[in-house]
Amino acid sequence: MSKYTDVNGTPFTDADIEQWAAETESEQGYTGKHLGPSVPGRPISVGAQARPFTLRLDAARRAKLDEVAQERHTTPSQLMRELIDSL
Repeated sequence: MSKYTDVNGTPFTDADIEQWAAETESEQGYTGKHLGPSVPGRPISVGAQARPFTLRLDAARRAKLDEVAQERHTTPSQLMRELIDSL
């Protein structure tokens, strides 16, 4: 039985995949909590008045930002928001 890891570091196996497939193909269907109407476009995570901000980083700084964001299971953008909020 193979073992896998999702992008957030959560492990799962072939048995998990089989269980998910069985749930999806059952009469009941999938009943996950995230179900709801689909909304096109990128979700607004910080309010309707949010505006993009571009920051140029050299390769080393960008790699460090990505590394820390991955360790904290978040995005580089959210990590930067949290840093600004901590000031």
